[in-house]
Amino acid sequence: MQAALAAATAYSLPVARAPRRALIGLGIALALADSSVVTLALPDILRQFDVEIPEVAWVLTSYNLVLAAAAVPAAYAARRRPVPAFAAGTLVFAGASLACALAPSFAVLVGARCVQALGGALLVCAALDLLSEIDGSDERAVRTWAAAGVLGAALGPAAGGILTETLGWESIFLVQAPLALATLLACVGLRARPLVAPAGRPNVPANLALLLVSGALTAALFLLVLLLVDGWRIAPAAAGLIVTVMPAAAIVTAAVSPRLGGVVTRAGCGCVLIAGGLTALGLLPGSSWWWTIVPQLFVGAGLGLALSALTERALQGRSPQAVHGGWTIAARHAGVVVGLLLLTPIFTTALDRNEDRALRAGAAAVIDSSIPPLDKLAVAQDVLAIVRSADREVPDVRRAFDERPDDAEYVTLEERLVSELDRAVTAAFSRPFLLAALLALVALVPIFASRREPSV
Repeated sequence: MQAALAAATAYSLPVARAPRRALIGLGIALALADSSVVTLALPDILRQFDVEIPEVAWVLTSYNLVLAAAAVPAAYAARRRPVPAFAAGTLVFAGASLACALAPSFAVLVGARCVQALGGALLVCAALDLLSEIDGSDERAVRTWAAAGVLGAALGPAAGGILTETLGWESIFLVQAPLALATLLACVGLRARPLVAPAGRPNVPANLALLLVSGALTAALFLLVLLLVDGWRIAPAAAGLIVTVMPAAAIVTAAVSPRLGGVVTRAGCGCVLIAGGLTALGLLPGSSWWWTIVPQLFVGAGLGLALSALTERALQGRSPQAVHGGWTIAARHAGVVVGLLLLTPIFTTALDRNEDRALRAGAAAVIDSSIPPLDKLAVAQDVLAIVRSADREVPDVRRAFDERPDDAEYVTLEERLVSELDRAVTAAFSRPFLLAALLALVALVPIFASRREPSV
């Protein structure tokens, strides 16, 4: 009887572990997806709160900045009592998510995002020790933790775009709250041993590579969706579906990543793939969404390889795991902030310059068109008024033809003007994508330096 009971217990234990592991992975993915989940919601947030474009960017920047700053202190706090730390972080994250959804002002929204990041830092760092306790293996826990982080980072923009288009931007945060609370079920009956041993120094080269790779991925995770929605005027839900190519490639690659070689080899190959995909995005031959599919596959595969491998390398031989996990979170999200601060001004300047070129080309198109001479002046005035009222957004020049005849010459002129503007917008994104590709290649230097980094 006792032997049968022992056998049944041994058989059921892995089944009990699986839902705990999945719930904790969900919490990690939610917290790390928030670094990019509101990208496609920014235009709606801007209009609702009537703020300027530099201000609305703080909805993204504030979360990543606070998460980067709080990760290491949160990791030191979590290692002493990981279960209460995970529960507390989850409650704070869920409560702040509701506050974001119900924010009456822009200042409250940004403040709630900061609080949300504090909760996210605590739950993500505590989750690593919980996974070690559940799996009985630091190595397997790191793989699960890294895979959940890759999943969250890759899926964020797509999920946010679909929710924004179908239910409004507030639904992003309303959906997060109950999902986050559900992860608390993983804590029921779970006991994790506190770790108070001194933490060794972090793997500096691996974390520096994580920072550079995350900065490069900013172009793919943020600028690509902006190009689709604001540049090419694709609906957020459709854009969300288009960019699911990237997370799909990341998930598949991350799943098979451990079988593709050592961590340094995988990280290096991942950076090369990311750089290749970003270079292709910077050299797009046309302004149609299907040109982005193959570059997305490259970036997604690189993301799945590089982030998981570098996280494993940064934690390899390090103890306690939660503290060094905190360093990887700090490095990743500091990289996102660096990417935003570095690439956004370059993109904005290029957009202004290329819009001027588009206007000159558009003026030539109006002059060369076969519409009546008096209408040429009227169309030119209408287009100029639309451009001036766009307030640094991509103007919709089709509105200049709303009350014009449907004759072939007007349709031809409209399509030519739209084509010139699309070409200018696509060119404006070129330089930031190419700079991001360079960041990914620079990450190869610390990656190969980390090969000589001793374990602690």
